[in-house]
Amino acid sequence: MIEKLSVMELLKRAAKLLFSNISLASFLFLCSLPLFCFLIFFELSLQTTISLTYQFLSQELDLGRYFFLQDHKDLSENDLIPWLIQTSLLYFLPYTLLDLFTTTMIVAASSVAYTSEEESLVMLCLVRRSAKICQNRLVGCLITSLYVLFLSTSVFLGFFSDSVNYLFVVSLSRDYESFHNLAAVLFHAVVALIHGTVFIVLAVKFGNWSLGWNMGLVVSVLEEEEEDGKGIYGANALSLSYWYGRGHEKRDLLMMLMFLVLALETRMPCLYSRCSERSSGKGVLYTGLYVGLICVGNVVKWVACVVSYYDCRARVLEKKDDVEIGSKAKAFAT
Repeated sequence: MIEKLSVMELLKRAAKLLFSNISLASFLFLCSLPLFCFLIFFELSLQTTISLTYQFLSQELDLGRYFFLQDHKDLSENDLIPWLIQTSLLYFLPYTLLDLFTTTMIVAASSVAYTSEEESLVMLCLVRRSAKICQNRLVGCLITSLYVLFLSTSVFLGFFSDSVNYLFVVSLSRDYESFHNLAAVLFHAVVALIHGTVFIVLAVKFGNWSLGWNMGLVVSVLEEEEEDGKGIYGANALSLSYWYGRGHEKRDLLMMLMFLVLALETRMPCLYSRCSERSSGKGVLYTGLYVGLICVGNVVKWVACVVSYYDCRARVLEKKDDVEIGSKAKAFAT
């Protein structure tokens, strides 16, 4: 039996694949460049939207200075709605398409480099073989990405609903002096515990599901049906990805949570300091810095997913061969 790879071993193989092949690293850098440039603009819009939403909800729920920023100003729906529409349109249209293109090229190129017997691939050969993989898979990958977009948006709405519900419950106690009462303190602690538990459960589930969704995209790029040679996409790709991932749930959860925490931690300083509101240009510089880190983490994540795909696929095929050999031996004995 093939030994199961741990999270660190997956990341080591991904890093080794990137650092040992200059052509692959250069090609992935060029593929990620359009997404990097767009993400700077998108993240600035997202920061402004989150800041305005935070202030608007605090204002409407009458939370006073308990959650407010010190230099807040009164906001109306007309101040918030245009930013919500802009950020939503940027996310669902340009970002989704750019991310799909970048992901498809990263997965195809990583697969070519990982399965190639040549120690160092020439850039032109890598581009040609990657384009050959992607040319008939873009439609299937788009369908799978729509499934993933719908599922991930549903989880995000769960996060948002939990947060708004918590703020609403807190707003019911407008007299903050009442928090000195034991009953009020216990009530607030129970509410925080319930909503915190829901948030943690959603985060764990999101981390567990996200690898299945990511693996579904990898399957849509690399997997072929034996009958007609066409790709597998949509619900079939997601089902196959969960089948490949059986027995690796803890490892996959840990890996996805690592990348999720990394993405959140890189964003938090800029959100806290409100980089989008700085007129000196430092906000754009800080945003570009953490967007670059996110793009690097994105490349490592998808290369690790490709390594995980081949590891899980080899294990499944080995079990399948063992079952077939056992069946033939049993039939021969009888």
